[in-house]
Amino acid sequence: MQPIRAVILAAGQSVRLRPLTNDKPKCLLPMGPQTILDWQLQSLASVGVMDVILVVGYRKEAIANHIASHYPELRVSYITNPDFARTNTLFSLSLALRQYEGDFYYLNADVVFDDSILQRLAEQQDGGFLAIDRKQCRDEEVKVLVAGQRVLQIGKHLDPEISYGEFIGVAKFGGEFAARFRDTVLNQAVPGNEMRFFEHALDVMHNKAGLMAVDITGLPCVEVDFPEDYDYAVQQVLTTFAKVKEQG
Repeated sequence: MQPIRAVILAAGQSVRLRPLTNDKPKCLLPMGPQTILDWQLQSLASVGVMDVILVVGYRKEAIANHIASHYPELRVSYITNPDFARTNTLFSLSLALRQYEGDFYYLNADVVFDDSILQRLAEQQDGGFLAIDRKQCRDEEVKVLVAGQRVLQIGKHLDPEISYGEFIGVAKFGGEFAARFRDTVLNQAVPGNEMRFFEHALDVMHNKAGLMAVDITGLPCVEVDFPEDYDYAVQQVLTTFAKVKEQG
């Protein structure tokens, strides 16, 4: 049985974070003593994941050089999205899933989060498991509607007033659900859908049986999209990380 892998999407230009990303990809922005990508790779190591598929594009050489110099023990496959300026995460994920068919953790490369989040996902086996922060969402956040813990709908288009919470961009897909999800991603990555987020594939799945919300409310995490997100992560989230590690 092959080891579970992580798929990290790190192809985008992150234009909303400029000038911070003028000369480096978002995942290599400093976040405390290390980079966003370092936090993610160390969290993956905490659940035993040493096989990583990285979808790259913008400043891809910088990412490869960073990993080569800091993580020689990692088994990394690089997949280049040559159209990173004209496509979004649906197309990036489709490139990875054309080459890989097993269970996987999914990470957007701009999320800083506590190790406990992946550890909660690691307990889940057959299905699609989305890390959800229960809160009052903003319009631009990826939201979910649920019944019990079953995810019924997902996307930025949902009404914040009736949403269960925000999907933070960290997930695990396994078993029969992962195979169905893979088929949907490949079927949806077609002309006309270039700027779709990968969550579109989850939302249009005819059979969402097994798609579940995993509540991670209260665990430190932040998605870095705008300069204010970056400032918040540096000033607040890292302090919370330190407190959590001291307590546990």
